[in-house]
Amino acid sequence: MPILKEPDFKKHISSNQFSNLYFIDGEEKMLVGMYTDALIKKLMGDTPPEFNYHVFQSDCDLSKVSVACDVMPFMADKNCVKIVDLDIDDLDASQLDSLLKIADNIPDTTVLVLTMTTLAPQPKPLKKHKKVRDLFEKKGIVADLARRSDIALEKTVCKWANDCGSKISPVNASVLIKTCSNDLNILHSEIEKLAAFAGEEEITVEMIERLATKNLQARIYDLFDFVIAQNFDKAIETIDVLFYQREDPMGILIALSTAYVDMYRARIAVENGVPMKVFADEMSYKNRAWVLDKMAQKSKRISTVALRHSLDAIVDLNERMVSVTLNHRVEIEKLVSRLILIARGDSDV
Repeated sequence: MPILKEPDFKKHISSNQFSNLYFIDGEEKMLVGMYTDALIKKLMGDTPPEFNYHVFQSDCDLSKVSVACDVMPFMADKNCVKIVDLDIDDLDASQLDSLLKIADNIPDTTVLVLTMTTLAPQPKPLKKHKKVRDLFEKKGIVADLARRSDIALEKTVCKWANDCGSKISPVNASVLIKTCSNDLNILHSEIEKLAAFAGEEEITVEMIERLATKNLQARIYDLFDFVIAQNFDKAIETIDVLFYQREDPMGILIALSTAYVDMYRARIAVENGVPMKVFADEMSYKNRAWVLDKMAQKSKRISTVALRHSLDAIVDLNERMVSVTLNHRVEIEKLVSRLILIARGDSDV
């Protein structure tokens, strides 16, 4: 059976046409947990019978899993075995063989569910992981629960706000997503916090700006804005926050370089008369196309020459960070100071 995405897996659960094997994984961990719970509830009811519902964690003994899989249903239609966050690639050859045998010989009366509620999916699954996944795909169901689209996320955020007794517009929901994350767990936590503050009032952009926990990209764009505006104090305050949050220095540098590359590309598009939407499509920006529009406006405050000098400065620090031992905090502060001077027109710094 083909790998099921969220809509098809949702329909499958509702159909009551269950398989004996389930491998539930994906980038969106809230959905992995949510649909795992929905499947178990459909299989075993609101209160699964203890005798026929067996839960194992990542460090489980596979011999005990095998015994649990052979239990016959008692006052239940099915016997269900769930394994949470089993690191398949960490299994030795004997353990891997045991897992494959358990799955390959699962009784008709048992449903085995492997669910990855916290383990990040591999972009390209390693050999052991692929072997298990392929078997589950061949003889059962593999569900891949990816991130929801921006529009779907906005609808979800609006619903959560309503559930909390508050409200948020789709436009402001989009601002929250761009500010914090597209991760449902993070967004749910943020909307609960904002709704508690807003009460019955609508959640505003000002509330989001004041209370929401910004992701690295959002903070880097703040830093970028302060650099372009030549506001040294605010730029250093933002660096303080980034290091307080223990962001990876190389990640900070990469994100900052991305902001400058975005602005440089926007400048090139404007100078050559290319419509921003066309340029975004050509550069495969997809759901980040809004960034180029934003950068096209901001780029008016800095010259093309200054942008090139800024990128040179970032590349220079990147090369030094990967080749010699540096005090990353000091070097990033020095880089930001240099970028501010370049923005002022002092290109010889």
